[in-house]
Amino acid sequence: MTLWYLGIVGLFIAVTDYVKDLFTNFLVLNTKKLGKQTGKVVVMTGGSSGIGFGILKKLLQLDYTIILGVQSKAEGERCIAKLHKLGIPSSRVKFHRLELKSLHSVRQFAMDVLASKESERIDLLVNNAGIMNVPYEKTVDNFESHFQVNYLSHFLLTNLLLPRMKETSAKMDEPCQIIYTSSTVQWGGNINFDELETSKVYSAAKCYADSKLCLAIHAKTLEKWLRQQNINVHAYAVHPGMIPTDLWDDVGFIIRGLRPLLKYFFWTVDDAACAVLYPALTPGIGEKWGGEYFEYGKMTLPNKQVGLPGIQKKLWERSLDLTQDFK
Repeated sequence: MTLWYLGIVGLFIAVTDYVKDLFTNFLVLNTKKLGKQTGKVVVMTGGSSGIGFGILKKLLQLDYTIILGVQSKAEGERCIAKLHKLGIPSSRVKFHRLELKSLHSVRQFAMDVLASKESERIDLLVNNAGIMNVPYEKTVDNFESHFQVNYLSHFLLTNLLLPRMKETSAKMDEPCQIIYTSSTVQWGGNINFDELETSKVYSAAKCYADSKLCLAIHAKTLEKWLRQQNINVHAYAVHPGMIPTDLWDDVGFIIRGLRPLLKYFFWTVDDAACAVLYPALTPGIGEKWGGEYFEYGKMTLPNKQVGLPGIQKKLWERSLDLTQDFK
């Protein structure tokens, strides 16, 4: 049931994306106008495949130095091989081990990043890694896997790296940026604090949607806190569009078999990379629309729970409590 549900939802989103693209002016990130960003540093999760690899390529075109979290040495080597196959130099990509199913690993990754010579500054944090439609699993920290991998581990990582980003923005006198790769499926999410980090009746589709909703809520809440603290860092939640990436391997054989047809409705990885990076790399967006949810390079109204102060406060406090042992 879950496989079919997620496949149908995905197909609906893909068609919706296609129709919106026909009738809206999609704001494309013009990397040529941005110029080289030599010396600036990005920390990123989920950059070795799919949309993340597209983002990685865009950032390398702009001459960023990128610190990438990977699950294994082999994953890093595969990423380098793909870059070399495309004729893209990999010398500005640095790898550190990161397992998002472990808060201890997240903390260690953050410590490794902060101790590295590349991270004397951090200009951009791209929280992109995620899982979708996996069988029920509790992580080593005893959380439902979608909740921890997609949301909670990125919440912790952001908090651990934020002091360095604050220092960077003050020293360079320019804003730093935080991106959360959410999804339009956040519209189908509904935060229930009685089973936020666990699931009494498991539905992979619901857990995925809830985790993406958590990201949108957190981007909004974090931006409010940053402004209150007068910290020149901005946060955004972004829907990258529907892309036929590895996340779709588990949606069922019929939907997978439709991929040749769906390619006419899916966005390209390049489109998705532009959509994700647009709010963070476009000058002036943060001052106006920091904390907002973006689709197609445009600020879009998200699930109503995103704007509810009570939900924002409760999710923030619960997340701090769940990660307090790993600060």
